[in-house]
Amino acid sequence: MLDFGKKILVVAAHPDDEVLGAGGTIAKLKNQGCEVHALIVTDGSSTQYAGNEETLKAKHVEADAAAAILKIDRIIQWDFPDMRLDSVDHVDINKKLETLLFAEKYDTVFSQEFGDINMDHRIVYQSISVAVRPYPFQSVKNFLTYYVNSSSEWGVVLNTEGFKPNIFVDIEDSIELKIDSMSQYKSELRKYPHPRSLEAIRISAQYFGNMAGFRFAEPFRLVFSR
Repeated sequence: MLDFGKKILVVAAHPDDEVLGAGGTIAKLKNQGCEVHALIVTDGSSTQYAGNEETLKAKHVEADAAAAILKIDRIIQWDFPDMRLDSVDHVDINKKLETLLFAEKYDTVFSQEFGDINMDHRIVYQSISVAVRPYPFQSVKNFLTYYVNSSSEWGVVLNTEGFKPNIFVDIEDSIELKIDSMSQYKSELRKYPHPRSLEAIRISAQYFGNMAGFRFAEPFRLVFSR
């Protein structure tokens, strides 16, 4: 497996993306003694549930519960508008990401994929790409993107820049933790055969595992490693 270093950041546009994309890998890295932070860029509810403070609080509670199962060391919750990142000046997100990366000195960053059909995902990718670009004193050695059920697959169908994984992490030993963690996001789960159902998440991990000769795997696209 690629040497991810000791301090990891998983960037998510919305609460649950971090688990869908990298939950099994997070558990694996924690078991290896890594420090893992998860950044959730949007509030996760302001567009779908405008003015509903209870739903906003519930989303935060779900994120904390999911993080506890994976033993994530720190959840960083920002409040950019959910489903409306295209209404935010690009430079504002860039600057906030650059400040965080400079302060925390992460070795590896996992993020959304540019080819996803979800606009927020694409904007997060564009901004984190600016923040992690190599320059003197840049701490980030590895930058990878991840696959999100119900978004990445449609990016493959409808966009020319579909998700093309070139790193597969064996998560046979952590698939149950991923499933348990995702089960905390009750507001985001759907019934099978929706791709964001627990059964579909397991099937997806089997599919990517079979591609790489594993029982279960999470796929990533390595953007750069230095």
